[in-house]
Amino acid sequence: MLYYCSGSPSAKRGDRHLWTWPNSHLVAITGAGISVESGLPTVDDVVAGVSLRRLFQPRIWREQPLEAFRAFRFLAREWPQKRPNRAHLALARAEIPIITQNIDGLHRAAGSTRIIELHGNLRELKCEACEGIFGCELAWREDIPRCPTCGHILRPGFVLEGEEVRHIARAYDWVAEAKGLLVVGTELEMIPVRQLYEVAKRRNVPIAWVRDHAEDWVPHLLGQDRDADSLFCPGEV
Repeated sequence: MLYYCSGSPSAKRGDRHLWTWPNSHLVAITGAGISVESGLPTVDDVVAGVSLRRLFQPRIWREQPLEAFRAFRFLAREWPQKRPNRAHLALARAEIPIITQNIDGLHRAAGSTRIIELHGNLRELKCEACEGIFGCELAWREDIPRCPTCGHILRPGFVLEGEEVRHIARAYDWVAEAKGLLVVGTELEMIPVRQLYEVAKRRNVPIAWVRDHAEDWVPHLLGQDRDADSLFCPGEV
């Protein structure tokens, strides 16, 4: 069963389904849309003169590292000041395992503990030469930070276009064991993330796909709002 959730849930009180949302063994897949309410930009926005779409491409890190690290420092300084919204907090309160495409760290800030960050994060820098992992504070020591171990130029701790996502095998295991899937703020256009949805679809588990208003829908689906008895209600599948 697949249900698309868009618009305000309060406007759909009369639209009841003979299906109850699982209150256990639920897994969430999240994307940039869940963080819009927290004031974060989307991939089409520009930060420090660089479009986010371009910042996730390897070319700028090879050819214009000064420009790339200037934008990285902006993200690493500004994004941690953003606060989780009601969607992040609802997932944390329900202790839902989260597979996220986001690098903003808001799920961690909300208190979630079972998180797979497929695309990495802003907290770290990595060395491709010696495979060292370091805190992002090194980005402020030099305009183009270098590995303190081997001297190689560091790269961001998030996945660039064309690179393999992280921990995808574990993500498959989580979805393969789930009794329900909650997709929030992502169109799942790219492989292999799209295949996680296909796994759940083949298993015929209930899927709720939140296209917008995540800050309203996620608490609603998890029974954490005042109108929890409308549309979807917590319960065993």
